[in-house]
Amino acid sequence: MGKFTAEERAVIKSIVAMLTIKRIPNSEIIQEVYNQTKKTISDQSLCNIRDRIKRDSYHWYKTMREGEYEYIHEFRERINEMLDLQKVMRLLIVLQYQFLSNKHLYSNYINYL
Repeated sequence: MGKFTAEERAVIKSIVAMLTIKRIPNSEIIQEVYNQTKKTISDQSLCNIRDRIKRDSYHWYKTMREGEYEYIHEFRERINEMLDLQKVMRLLIVLQYQFLSNKHLYSNYINYL
């Protein structure tokens, strides 16, 4: 994957990880990578990416296992982040509903655009 930028590598790694978990065939994973990045990867590159994901995951697991309490703290932090994001999403939904239900504000907004 030498011809990709760091951002493209991250996107490709994410695509491969998510579709591999879903047991999507290699050909469809390669097609999805092309659809999202407009660049092609080979079967060998796909295998290399999977190996890199496994190594990175093992390294992360090993590090977290050695620091038992750090792992628990990290896990708790991720859960708290998700809960905070849920609160923000609920607030945005409520605000959007209130905004759209107030026709006066909505019509002024549309006229402003």
